[in-house]
Order: sequence, then structure tokens, then C-alpha cells
Amino acid sequence: MQQKHIVVVKIEDLLTTTQVNAENIEGIDVRVGDKVVLYFNNMYEVGTVVSEEKIVEENKLDKKNLYKLVRKITEQDLHRLKENENKSQEAYKIIKQTCLNYELPIKIVAAKYSFDRTRLYVYYIKYQNVNLKKIVHEFAHKFKTRVEMKQIGARDETKILGGIGVCGYELCCKKWIKKFESISVEMARTQQLALNIPKLSGVCNRLKCCLAYEYEFYKECLNKFPKVGSKIKTVEGEGKVVGIDCIKELVNVEFKKDEDTSIVKTFKLQEIQR
Repeated sequence: MQQKHIVVVKIEDLLTTTQVNAENIEGIDVRVGDKVVLYFNNMYEVGTVVSEEKIVEENKLDKKNLYKLVRKITEQDLHRLKENENKSQEAYKIIKQTCLNYELPIKIVAAKYSFDRTRLYVYYIKYQNVNLKKIVHEFAHKFKTRVEMKQIGARDETKILGGIGVCGYELCCKKWIKKFESISVEMARTQQLALNIPKLSGVCNRLKCCLAYEYEFYKECLNKFPKVGSKIKTVEGEGKVVGIDCIKELVNVEFKKDEDTSIVKTFKLQEIQR
């Protein structure tokens, strides 16, 4: 059975990070952390090696998605990457201004060349339906390369542009989040947060991604507590639950003294009876 020398390589673009198998045809000595040039689908890209070389049987590989490791990155390649950044910025300015001139209902967020500049990716937000075929053809003619328009959302835009959150740290979506989760108001409600949507929203004006971080903990924790509004028994008699504290494991209980008077007392979770 024929075998191939394979390394796993991480490829990053403005929005995603993917790991691919790369065949080391020439037996190049690469180590984890090395930058390398890859070839796939008639295009060259740059990635970072994230695994030691391993020998894999050919029948266990997906040949359709098998990249080829061309070489370790050179000084000339680094110069090209810097040049690509500059050309991407130039293209972004031209594309943005052109769309403004045509009064297209879209917002150009960023533009990025592939390593070999055979493709120019344009990231945009669409405000209403619009046919972009004509403008794409114009851009392809102007930049002498294939232009791919990629529609994105508000959270994607924030991930690309980056920024500082209200916590004082770099935005999670820019720093480490690879895939966006679905965030709901229920997550805030479960964590007993005030349902103040502006305060619960991030720079992107969508609910903050960090609402998901402790959601499972609170969801599990709440299963141990009686529901707010339910009747429970305590050493001081029967009362109604009016509040709980998951972290401190406390329960606030309201006792009716008469029709017009009530008091609230706090009990440890283990002190109450359901």
C-alpha cells in the first residue's frame, strides 16, 4: 500500500481558521510553527505547520482536499505578503469608492488578496437585494484577477475590524473565537442579568458572545434550586421564592404576615424543603 508523508497546516483568512492535510512531496524538513507555502486548486496560499510529519496510507486520505507543501516560507515570500497587504488596502479603497459612486446598497468591509494574487476576496454587508455581477466583472477587469464577493454579517464585520470591549480587553471574536454561537436573551435571563438589551449588546450591536460562556453553568445550577414564584417550606414556615443566588447558593423567601405586610428572608439552599 502506497504511503504519503503528511503534515497538518493551519490556514487563516480574515474570518476563518481551517486545518488541512498537506503532502510533503519533497520531504522538506518542517517543524511545528514553521510557515509554509501550499498549492491547492490552482492557487498558492500560506499556512502554519501545526503537527509533526506523519506517514499515512494513501487510501485513508481525502485526495480531493489534499494540499501540496511547496516550500518553507522565504524572505521573498515575506516581502510578497507585505506587498499583498498594501495592495489589498489599495483595492479596498478603490472598491469602496466605486460602490459609493454607483450608490450600491452595500458596505465594503475589507478586501484581501490570496498569496499568489490570483484571487481577490471582497467582504461586504448587503442592505437590500442587488445584482453585483456587473460590478464584479468591472473589478476583475480593473485588478486583472478573479474577484470573489463574500457577504458577511455584523458580527463578521466586527471580527475583521477588531476593537476593545467594555471589559477593557480585545474583542473575543477578533482574538480567539473561530465560530460564532447562537446567542439568545434566554441566556441572559438564565444568568439573572437585567434584560437591558443595549448593555447586553456588543460592538456589533448583537448580543455579546460572552453571554454563552457561563450559560451552561447557570443552567445546571438552576436545576438545584426551586423556581422563582414557587412555594417552599423552611424552618420559619411556608413562603414564596422571590430570588436566588447561584454563586452563593442562597434563596430569598417572602413570608406573608398579613394582607398588607410581608418580609423577605434569605436561606442557604440546604436549609429549605421543596
